Amino acid sequence: MGDVNKSNTRLNVVLLGKTRAGISASGNTILGRQAFTSKKSSSSVTRDVAVQSGSVGDIEVTVYDTPGLFNTDMSEDEIQKKYKEVLQRCESGPCMFLLVIKADKFTGKERKTVEKIEKLLGEERLKKTWILFTRGDELDEENMTIQEFLDDTEELKNLIQKYDQRCHVFNNKKRGHTEQVQMLFIKILMPYFDLQREDLETLKQNPLTRKIPQEIEPDAPADSLPSRRLVLLGKSGVGKSAAGNTILGQREFNSVMSMSSVTSECSKEHVTVSGRSVTVVDTPGFFDTQMKPEELAEEIARSVYISSPGPHAFLIVFPVNMRFTEQEQVIPQMIEMMFGEGVLKYSFILFTHGDLLEDKSVEKLIKQNSTLRDLVDQCGDRYYVFNNKDLNNREQVNDLLQKIDSMIEQNGGEHYSNQMFEDAQRFRREEEEQRQREEEQRKQQEEKQRQEEIERVKKETEKRHRAEYKAKRSERERRKKQREEEKGKKKGGFMQFFNKHRRCFYVAAVVAGIAVGGVAGGVLAKAFLGGAVLKMAAVGAVVGGAVGGGAAALFF
Repeated sequence: MGDVNKSNTRLNVVLLGKTRAGISASGNTILGRQAFTSKKSSSSVTRDVAVQSGSVGDIEVTVYDTPGLFNTDMSEDEIQKKYKEVLQRCESGPCMFLLVIKADKFTGKERKTVEKIEKLLGEERLKKTWILFTRGDELDEENMTIQEFLDDTEELKNLIQKYDQRCHVFNNKKRGHTEQVQMLFIKILMPYFDLQREDLETLKQNPLTRKIPQEIEPDAPADSLPSRRLVLLGKSGVGKSAAGNTILGQREFNSVMSMSSVTSECSKEHVTVSGRSVTVVDTPGFFDTQMKPEELAEEIARSVYISSPGPHAFLIVFPVNMRFTEQEQVIPQMIEMMFGEGVLKYSFILFTHGDLLEDKSVEKLIKQNSTLRDLVDQCGDRYYVFNNKDLNNREQVNDLLQKIDSMIEQNGGEHYSNQMFEDAQRFRREEEEQRQREEEQRKQQEEKQRQEEIERVKKETEKRHRAEYKAKRSERERRKKQREEEKGKKKGGFMQFFNKHRRCFYVAAVVAGIAVGGVAGGVLAKAFLGGAVLKMAAVGAVVGGAVGGGAAALFF
């Protein structure tokens, strides 16, 4: 039966995962014995790379048991160093990697574990990586299949799609070379051997292998076309989701005629196109008014992680009949802002509604519109036209993939990577921090200038007030002096008049004294003495005249 039964088949198996995921227990299950230390513990039981060998049927197997990530007893640098050492050792021969995950709730730590291991392995090794779920006994107890479990966990379902359905379930409580181990190795090895149709049928008739799922049937040789990961970008209502369905050849993304975004979060679907694995990620539309700008940008940027280890192409979608407004013109800048300046060399313009062109050519349309011409130039003159109404037209899909292949070849076979995205995000953060620093410096400078201006105005105001006060005081003193001078003048005039007529005033005072004294003497004589009025009047006149004269002499 082909090469499967050759006794010299050797395989290295590397077990990777998070602490307490069942890494060592899975190694024991594969080897059919207690080869590695395995017990329940809050920290990793395995502190160093352990290597044990055995056989599974006619296959000689070497199992590498590694320390779990998030081990509280070891630093992450120590664990990664051990990982790199085991990668160098194990790849001396055929090697497979088993990413061990508990068939349980997929938490943030599990997600980070997957991301770290993917980054460590790299794209080529990920093609030889399988997801191995442990705790299959708990699924059995709940009478649940692995597919039912995955259907309940959207994130795990997407993860399995990303790994092209390469997954298996272990019940580590079972001892010995059970059916679960043999099925795992048949799944792993099948793509590596030149199996004929009758060989596959023979495998399926074997009681140990008849449960092999149809998706592992080798419909393409080992050197088939490489997989492709595509991310759809564009405004709401331009036909992104419909274009995704056209690529997939089936309606997977929600697509309706609407000017508001039907897609509110990134979603991923997977399909095989002409023997190659194609993953398509749909994203929310740019300028979606239903989401805050920062939330929208964050969700669109998440497409890079969903298509991990990174998309081969960003398909920027525009309908052929679109009026190119200011919004359309800034889309390339928005994409560069999210993913970095180098992203456009991984970008492709995808025109939708190709049926509306009728007899016109898209080249003529591009030539007539200078704005559109500039947009196409920014993407390296790469564009293609889709008719989304013709869902069964696989020729247009194959043509698009060939053009994407040419773009990838121009890029040296590289795809846009998570590292590029992280670098772009870091550069963007640094730019933002620099902008904030400059803004803060500008504000400080403006505040300094404002305070200096306030101080200048304050000083000028105080100076003006002092001058005004001094002027007012001088004016008051001048007026006071003027009044005193006027008063002095008035007083001086009266004295001149008085001095001139002093004798007259004296005589008048004496006369007045005599008159008053005489009257007063007469009145008193009459009132108190009853007679001698004239005598008393004369006496009073003499006294009054003397008093008047004395007073006049005193004052005048």
